[in-house]
Amino acid sequence: MRLDQLQQEVGDALAIEWRAFLLRPREEERSVEAFTHYTERWARCAEAEPAAEFHTWSGAHAPPTRSQPSAIAGKAVRDTFGADAFGRFHLALMHAYFAENRTISDRAVILDVADACGLDGAELARRLDEQSDAYEAAVVADHRRALAQGIAAVPTVVIDHEYLLQGALRLEQYRKVVERLTGY
Repeated sequence: MRLDQLQQEVGDALAIEWRAFLLRPREEERSVEAFTHYTERWARCAEAEPAAEFHTWSGAHAPPTRSQPSAIAGKAVRDTFGADAFGRFHLALMHAYFAENRTISDRAVILDVADACGLDGAELARRLDEQSDAYEAAVVADHRRALAQGIAAVPTVVIDHEYLLQGALRLEQYRKVVERLTGY
């Protein structure tokens, strides 16, 4: 949202390319109580992104067990439906997780989110079934490249393949960096 707004302001001076970074690369069961405590930190994110909704985990759904399924689905959505569809799906998936506290590592939730944002969930399921190994390899490659760059947080913005801005920043902070580096 913040980066989309910044891109509207500066146009071609900013190109956004989403890549996967796995906060939970391996399956990990967590208790609802522990995960609820972990999500209390989302309040800081809500301060940086007032247009988004963040709710401490309600416990109505099990916590996600890993990051890979939703990242793989994102790759499949981009390949199958295009960049605009990926943008809608990405935002809808974040909303499902942060605002609705849905288990986005669950395939049924991923496909429901796809359907809810106007994508063909059955077609996405077919692509995931047919090309899951290739999408998983692409996600793992993104993750490894990020680790090699020193990335350790989500979100991380990389500017000019050199400058890392890690963690949730306010729009004004992104603006200052872009202005300083591009003169825009």
